[in-house]
Amino acid sequence: MPLSGNQIEKMKVKRDKILEQAIILFSEHGYNDTTISKVAKASGISFGSVFTYFENKEELFHHAVVERLKELSPLLLDFDPNAEDPYKELEAMIDKHIRLFASVGTYLRLVTQVIGQHQRFERQFKELDRFYYTFRYKIADLVAKGQSSGQLRSEVDPLTSSIAYTSFLMGIRLNLADQPEHDIWSDFAPVAIRLFGPNLP
Repeated sequence: MPLSGNQIEKMKVKRDKILEQAIILFSEHGYNDTTISKVAKASGISFGSVFTYFENKEELFHHAVVERLKELSPLLLDFDPNAEDPYKELEAMIDKHIRLFASVGTYLRLVTQVIGQHQRFERQFKELDRFYYTFRYKIADLVAKGQSSGQLRSEVDPLTSSIAYTSFLMGIRLNLADQPEHDIWSDFAPVAIRLFGPNLP
């Protein structure tokens, strides 16, 4: 007998809850010290129920990394590298990125585990690296447009400044425990724009 729409929705909610708690536990305790039992308890479900959605801990870890990345990707890539006013587009992009990074500290700690142990977590690292390639090159294209328009200085390679910028975003979130609502996050936008070498009058 097929599942009803209500049953399907309840299953989705339960699966999302498992993933949410898995991200928290994996980021705080690492892969080895996070167990299915701990995830089940934190999710408020039975141990066996987790296996309705995920085959084993390895698959749970994989989905915790990859599904969150898929949710964040369109938000991070929401800027136009061919904008008529590249500087204005950079400013808007930076503002969105800083606010977004401020809100995903837990997930970023999980990401750094994958990057730091990329040989162990090869499958997850490939997914992250694929996105990062797209992300940094799209930013570099916008920077190149800004340089060709004269809004940005051209002595810095666009890709180099893009990598410096993404490293900056990761760094400020991982170095600060402040909540996303804190006023401190708005202070970083002027610092970030300088990484791209604005050609100020």
